[in-house]
Amino acid sequence: MKKNKIVIISVILAIVTALGITVAAAYDSSEDPLVSLSYLLDVFEPELFDKFETRFNELEDFLVDTIEDKLSNPDNSASSGENSSGGDSSSALFEVIELTTGDQLYAVSACEIMLRAGQASCIAPDPTQGIADYTGPEVYDGQPLILNHMCIIPRGDGRGIVAESESVFIMVRGDYTIVKN
Repeated sequence: MKKNKIVIISVILAIVTALGITVAAAYDSSEDPLVSLSYLLDVFEPELFDKFETRFNELEDFLVDTIEDKLSNPDNSASSGENSSGGDSSSALFEVIELTTGDQLYAVSACEIMLRAGQASCIAPDPTQGIADYTGPEVYDGQPLILNHMCIIPRGDGRGIVAESESVFIMVRGDYTIVKN
């Protein structure tokens, strides 16, 4: 009797396995995938294209307005920030400035700087905060800037740089003040 049960169970398992293999082989997932092709083509793609086109048109309008504004107001570009009385300068483009020994550049608001020639060091009133170096470690008060490293001063809280050599060239983008020595 025990042998008959084992044979019957074996036959049933063989039939279920064969049936499962036949169903799996007959199922074609390309006709009914989890995400249907018709959904991708009829719904998702048009929505994505509409969003892309809307964003592209917004950016195009912004660029056209910006270019037209720059062309109609050429004097509105960056002015020289080299003013011993503390004049400030702001620009969407980088500006190359020259400092001499002891000259100090302070950020008025967020400001990007790159030391291109000469030697300069960081000015930071808070010893736990310095100037962020995109390509290296943060530069703290009194530490030298590295040539051709892009740095950012996140806000005008007394952080800046001081020229340590006779001729220091800095690329600057953002609001800053220069204090002449």
